[in-house]
Amino acid sequence: MIKTYIEGFDNALGGGVPSGHTVLISGTPGTMKSSVCLNLLYKNHKNEGKKSLFISLEETKDSLLTGMNRLKIDDFDEKDLFIVDLAKLRMEYDEVDQMQDWIRFITEYLSRRVKEDNVDIVVLDSLTALYSLIELDKPRQQLFQFFGFLKRLGVTSFLISEMNPGSEAFGPYREDFLADGNIMLKLHDVGDTDIQLRIRCVKMRHVDHERAYFVLIHRGGRFMVTPVISD
Repeated sequence: MIKTYIEGFDNALGGGVPSGHTVLISGTPGTMKSSVCLNLLYKNHKNEGKKSLFISLEETKDSLLTGMNRLKIDDFDEKDLFIVDLAKLRMEYDEVDQMQDWIRFITEYLSRRVKEDNVDIVVLDSLTALYSLIELDKPRQQLFQFFGFLKRLGVTSFLISEMNPGSEAFGPYREDFLADGNIMLKLHDVGDTDIQLRIRCVKMRHVDHERAYFVLIHRGGRFMVTPVISD
């Protein structure tokens, strides 16, 4: 099991995410999806000795490190928690100008890094950014192959997916059917003045999990959940 290290939420998941699963982290902008993933990687690195790779196709590495400092994540070993951004990827692959090359490059890059560095957990931030770099002429077939590749890779993968406000779709191509799990975050209006950040497990194969929403809180360098009391 791979723990999310969200206090109270791992219990709702029956202990965590099964190793080898491919999981969507879906939600509208501003719901701390990247932060939840970075916290997960850091805590699994510090407490479980897991090696991780965070691939950012949106934020720069410097921006992510700034965000990690705000989360009180500042003592990790970059030999075990790798953060790679789009600029770094472009430098490593100078033929990536052709749109369709990106998905091939990312699969080749992941294959090499996972093998060379014994990576256990991979985060891709985000699917939405990946779609902006490539042309999917047969999206269902191409994404089926990509998700299948991640399964064969043998790592636990977390794919961040941006949801459009007001939409119930977890991605433009129904990626939730391809994923083993889907953890959703959303902002919820409470009364006229308050907004809560909420989280729930929409699905998780092979796990008897709770499906209810929880209030997600970050305090003192820790993520935790509390039950939803009232709307």
